[in-house]
Amino acid sequence: MEGFKIFLLNENRAYLGHKVGDVLTTMQDLQNDMENVGARHLTRLGEEIVNHIRKILHGQWAARNHKHLEELQKIAVAIQKTIDDKGDLKEVLPAATQAIQDLSGKLGVKVNDLQAPEAPEMEGEPVSQDDFELTGDGPPPEPEQQPLDPNAMPAPDPNAMGSPQAGMQPPAPAPM
Repeated sequence: MEGFKIFLLNENRAYLGHKVGDVLTTMQDLQNDMENVGARHLTRLGEEIVNHIRKILHGQWAARNHKHLEELQKIAVAIQKTIDDKGDLKEVLPAATQAIQDLSGKLGVKVNDLQAPEAPEMEGEPVSQDDFELTGDGPPPEPEQQPLDPNAMPAPDPNAMGSPQAGMQPPAPAPM
């Protein structure tokens, strides 16, 4: 019975972590596209993020998750206050994204870092494509093509339906 209780406790935290991860993904996408978005559209997207956080906050959560919910609420308040005061969302969103990323890490959810992994080097030599092992994910090998032998093709079946060699004439058109 104790194992089931621990499972339920961790399940609730994982669910909250999943919800926070959804907000984090949305904020990271917005941060990537921020330069291509106009001020009004950015404000609308910021309000959508605040509403998403609001939905999470209004859910039923265990008392031990309240400290995480308070952090999430502070982030939402900061974004909404910036929107209301007509502040610069382009300055606030990166800090809010980092705060949600930290919160997601505290909840035990893997965080998308959005950075490319470092390429390995072999004793100062540059790395080439040949240094990586083939995993079979590449294109399949081309099958060997046999030359076509005209004598190897089967002869047409004279009894086949629709074949002009079947000995049948096409039906004549009906008189008008």
